[in-house]
Amino acid sequence: METLFISKDADLSREDRTLLVRRPGLPKKRVPVEGLRHIVIAGEAGLTTSLLGLLGRAGVRVTVLDWYGNVTGSFDPVGQPRAARVRGAQAIAAHDPARRLEFAKAFVQGAAANMRANLRYRAYRGLEEVKPAIKLIEHWMDRARNADDIPALMGCEGQMKVAYYESWASIDARLDFLPRRRRPPNNPVNCLLSWFNGLVYALARNEIAKTHLDECMSFLHAPTEARASLSLDLAEVFKPVLADTTIIELAIRGRIDDRWFHEHDGVCRLSEAGREATLEEWIRRTETVSSSASSMREAVRLEALAVERDLLGIDAYKPWRRKI
Repeated sequence: METLFISKDADLSREDRTLLVRRPGLPKKRVPVEGLRHIVIAGEAGLTTSLLGLLGRAGVRVTVLDWYGNVTGSFDPVGQPRAARVRGAQAIAAHDPARRLEFAKAFVQGAAANMRANLRYRAYRGLEEVKPAIKLIEHWMDRARNADDIPALMGCEGQMKVAYYESWASIDARLDFLPRRRRPPNNPVNCLLSWFNGLVYALARNEIAKTHLDECMSFLHAPTEARASLSLDLAEVFKPVLADTTIIELAIRGRIDDRWFHEHDGVCRLSEAGREATLEEWIRRTETVSSSASSMREAVRLEALAVERDLLGIDAYKPWRRKI
């Protein structure tokens, strides 16, 4: 097990070389740290300093999510892989307007292609109503290719997302959620979008940590932002594949349960039952390995390595795309 998700209230402590998880009314759970690389805490939890010491020496990252799926903080072990050559090349590219725009366009085109692929899949299954949105996305993809700067590029991306999200209601009436609202989300679909997008970001950050890249030097998102902005860049490519398809399929199959949510005064957040159910779906989607492909978690790591290879002049970066 590489990633451990804590979705229920728990106390985490150390017992020799083992992580001990205590939950109210449940038996103790012992988790060996060997092979463990990431702990995602999505509920109330207490940690001991001795446990953090053990996790630091074992190279285990701890990520904390709030009620809405936003990453509020992390514990990063010392000795993460870094290489002066890669970081130097990354810094040069991030401060070169032409190179930065080149990478930014690649991230936007990858995200757009995966949004389009999601809608094409529905069109192939006979849903004609999504075809106008596909054409609009393709129109803005063409405009994005010719964007002169980052603000213009992000404007094109914003228009693609408007067309994309507007088409969701034609896929299933339960996906009629607009306008998009993030902080805080105001309905179940907005809540799920924020939650799963946060999980994509946490995954991207964890996989970038396995490379020599610096997570603070980004291309599409401003590197002055408070978060690990390169993870935001990489997450854009995978949000349509990991977050959006999960939500769409849950809605179509009638699996979104009212008990997953707490709604009060126009704010919607996941309940403990909702966190547990959605994390089970997330683990299945990111960790499953088929006979013909690696897991999606591995795909994110390879994507980060592809960025690194471009920075080193080995191969041009081509974003991951969903195949239909």
